[in-house]
Amino acid sequence: MEGIFLRKKFNSRLLLIFICGLFFIGLYIFLNIVDPEANATYLILGIIIFLAVIPSWFLNFGAFIHINENSIKAKYHWFGKIDCNLSDVTFAVAKINTLIIQLKDGKTHTIMGVENSWQLATEIRRNLSFELTEQPEPLIEKLNDIKTARKKRALYVFSGVALMFITLFATIYLTGARDLDEFGKIDWIIFAIMCVMEILIIIITFSFALKIGKTNIPIEKLQYDIQRRIIETKPLLPGNVIKVVTDENYSGRITLYGYPNQDSVYYVVQNIASDFTLFKSYESEIFENVEQLQDGLEELIDITKKLLP
Repeated sequence: MEGIFLRKKFNSRLLLIFICGLFFIGLYIFLNIVDPEANATYLILGIIIFLAVIPSWFLNFGAFIHINENSIKAKYHWFGKIDCNLSDVTFAVAKINTLIIQLKDGKTHTIMGVENSWQLATEIRRNLSFELTEQPEPLIEKLNDIKTARKKRALYVFSGVALMFITLFATIYLTGARDLDEFGKIDWIIFAIMCVMEILIIIITFSFALKIGKTNIPIEKLQYDIQRRIIETKPLLPGNVIKVVTDENYSGRITLYGYPNQDSVYYVVQNIASDFTLFKSYESEIFENVEQLQDGLEELIDITKKLLP
């Protein structure tokens, strides 16, 4: 499977911003001809726009992602590279136009500007090796601990945002809502103290927000590990099992059953609930033969060998 980068499509917004930068530089040149002492504001603004647009244009220049059953090769952003076996990958996550690949050595590759990030993550997950031997219960406990810590940090972030506004309003109140040019010595002392407090609050709030962001992948990885462990180890419902398949997220499984000395088949769907219990959600009607279901089953991951002795 090949990655599709947004860079390869014409970006009219970047072009419009680039033209604006040219306009500001041209305006400065015109004003400078008319008045050699003209303010350089337009020139500075144009240069800033150039410095922002040009790197964005060259982001993912020559980029590619190639994934097959055994390896991943990629060149992305300006200097990012991946050349590894799929056996070196522990997890893959897709966000909007972003693919995140986590390796066993602890390195994480975050590739932005990928149009088909969901399909790539699905392809990687379908071919991931899985060596987890830990039971679901301790993993669930670990997941709950991370979620609890995440909630506490979220509360700290909300409290920090509230303190930012409280500090701002307190500054206005203590200085009598005067303009800066009307400040006396005491007002400037109050203003300086409040500014230091505001900066500290912002730093602390953002540090907690960053810690929350860093828990996203570990939470998704733990959920995946728990679900996969459950799907691959929980006993099947009684019956003459022919085939067992699941999706790339291991959110449930489909078991195909048959009858002795008959071609007739039916299937049972089991899903994982929010508390990680596996329950039967659907049982199909009886089909004449397996060929009537084969097309839908072939798109899923075959885990029959993992569940049958």
